[in-house]
Amino acid sequence: MATKTKAKPATKTAAKASAKAPAKATKKVLTPAMKSALAHTRALLDIPSATNRIGAVADYVEKHSKKLGYKVERQWDDTLRISVAGKDTKRVVGYGAHLDRIGLMVDELFDDGTVKISSIGGLYPGHVMDGVIAKIQTKDGTLVEGLIYHMDTPIHKMGLEGFEKRPQKWKNIRLRPDACIGCTKKNGKDKLKSLGIQVGQLVWLNPMLNIDEVNGTLRSRWLDNTLGCVVLLALMERWAEKKMKPKFSVDFIFSAAEEAGMGGTSVIRPELSDFVAVDTSVGEEMEDLNNCAIKQKAGRYPYSQKLTDELETAAEKAKVGFERKSFEGGGTDAEQAKGAGFKGQVACIVSPIYNLHSVESTTFGAVEGVIETLHAHAML
Repeated sequence: MATKTKAKPATKTAAKASAKAPAKATKKVLTPAMKSALAHTRALLDIPSATNRIGAVADYVEKHSKKLGYKVERQWDDTLRISVAGKDTKRVVGYGAHLDRIGLMVDELFDDGTVKISSIGGLYPGHVMDGVIAKIQTKDGTLVEGLIYHMDTPIHKMGLEGFEKRPQKWKNIRLRPDACIGCTKKNGKDKLKSLGIQVGQLVWLNPMLNIDEVNGTLRSRWLDNTLGCVVLLALMERWAEKKMKPKFSVDFIFSAAEEAGMGGTSVIRPELSDFVAVDTSVGEEMEDLNNCAIKQKAGRYPYSQKLTDELETAAEKAKVGFERKSFEGGGTDAEQAKGAGFKGQVACIVSPIYNLHSVESTTFGAVEGVIETLHAHAML
C-alpha cells in the first residue's frame, strides 16, 4: 500500500514567484517626423518667451534652419521666413506658425517685495491664481524664481464662502520672489531692485512638460503654438535630409505676435498666392483627439474654400484622421493677414488640444496628422 504524503503549503515566496509579473508597458514606435517634433518640443519649451519677447526662440529656429542648409530672412520683430523653391515657382504657398505664446510680465514693484503682474495675450487670472511657480527673467537673462498667489488667501482667513468668491482680476494677484520672503515694506522694493527686477520683464511659468511615449500623449503649458512651430521644423528636416522639392514654392513663416492680434504679415511677400496658418485649437470640440482639424471658419470669418479643399484632399492622400471644424472663437495668423491686406487665399489646419491657454494636452496623432497633411499638400 502506497504511503500518502501530505503536501506542504506553498510559502509566500513561492506564491509570489508563481504569480505572473505584470506586462511591461511598451512605448509607441515613433516615425522620424514625430521623433523630430518631440525633440523640438522639448527644446522650445525650455526657452522663456511670449509675444514680442521671442528673440531666443527665433534664434533657435534660425540656427537649426541654417544647419539644414536653408536661407533665413529675419525681420526687425524677429519674424522669420525660410523660402524653399518648388518645381512650379509661379505659385508660392506660405505655411505659417506663430513663435509667440501667451504669457505674463512685471507690471509694478511694491514696497513689501512683491510685484503686480499682467497678461500678454489671452492668459487670465483663473489660469494662474494660486500656487503657481514662476520665474522673472531679468535684463541679463537671470531667472528669479517665486510664487504667484491671490491676495485674498488663505482659506482660514477668508472662510469658504469668501474664498470661493475671490475676484479673478490681475489687481488681486501678486508674485513674490523666493528671495523676498520675509521682506518688509522698509526693504522689499530695494530687494527687488537688487535682484535686477524691473517693470516690463517677462514672467515665465514652468511648462510642466510630460511626454508619454506609451500612450502617445503630451501635456504642457505653451503647446499653443509650440506645436505649430515643431510641425514646420519637422517638415523642413524631412525635405532637407531627403533632398525633396515641393511641387510649388513654399515660404515657412514664423511670426512674432499672433497672440496680440498682429500676426506675421511683415514677412508675407507680394508673390505669396496662398497662406495656411498652422496652429492649435479647442480639443474639447473634437470627436477624436487623435485627429487633426481643418478649420472651416473662426468666429465670423470663413476660410477660402479652394485652399481648404486642397488640405482635405491632402489629408485623405496621407491617410490621416481629420475633422472639418467650424470654431466659434480663436483667430489665427490667416485672418490677421487678410486684415492687413493680404489678397491671396487663406486656410488653417490645427492640432487640437485640451484646456487651451492653461496647462494643455493632446495626442501624438493630432500633431502627426498636421505634419503628414502638409507634406502631402506640398509633395503629392
